[in-house]
Amino acid sequence: MLRLALILRSYERTLESVEDPLRKFLAPSLVLLTTLLLFGACTTEKSPAPATQASVSESSATKGAVVFKENCAMCHDVDSTKAKIGPGLKGLFKNKDLPSSHKPATEANVRQQILEGNPNGKPVAMPAFAGQLKPEELDSLIEYLKTL
Repeated sequence: MLRLALILRSYERTLESVEDPLRKFLAPSLVLLTTLLLFGACTTEKSPAPATQASVSESSATKGAVVFKENCAMCHDVDSTKAKIGPGLKGLFKNKDLPSSHKPATEANVRQQILEGNPNGKPVAMPAFAGQLKPEELDSLIEYLKTL
């Protein structure tokens, strides 16, 4: 509102130098136009839609795909259950057990295996990624693995 008042004062000063008949027409027109523009801008401005859980998960999973490609793809396939160096991860969270450790396929167990590795992995032990992945990267990676 303060902004509107300042704009109106500016118009009033400008119009003081204009001839009287023209001023009678311009003053109300400019005030009306300015008001409509300002209020129109205020009311049409939409706040961003709140992020839904699905859109957050999709975004996180997309980031997780990048994390996977940079850190995991050399040993694991995402479109197969066959072993590459480590086991294939297709349907990882749909399985009852994790492919190598045979622990229940839960988010907590997957997270633990990524962070701590699997020294008993065959044919090669899985290295630990604790300290190599940021917490948000690990969260995104987990979201991606859920999509497989």
